[in-house]
Amino acid sequence: MALQILVQYRNQPVSYNVDKEEDNIYRLCLNRDRVNRRNEEYIPEKIVIRKKGMIWISDLDNYDELVNALTREIISFNKEAE
Repeated sequence: MALQILVQYRNQPVSYNVDKEEDNIYRLCLNRDRVNRRNEEYIPEKIVIRKKGMIWISDLDNYDELVNALTREIISFNKEAE
């Protein structure tokens, strides 16, 4: 599956490729070609987002805004696929 997720994070578009998806576990990898190189703020390169029971969780603690945006896109994709 070739899935790419594009979200707004800190006033810039950020794109992640879905490296692997299985059983509601998504492994995301930052698409460096789509990141504004002038922005010096760190953007996580790899993120794992998974569904645990009724909630979605991530392996990142300090990036709520980014994780929430990515999770919204994943949930939207899951609803469309059903």
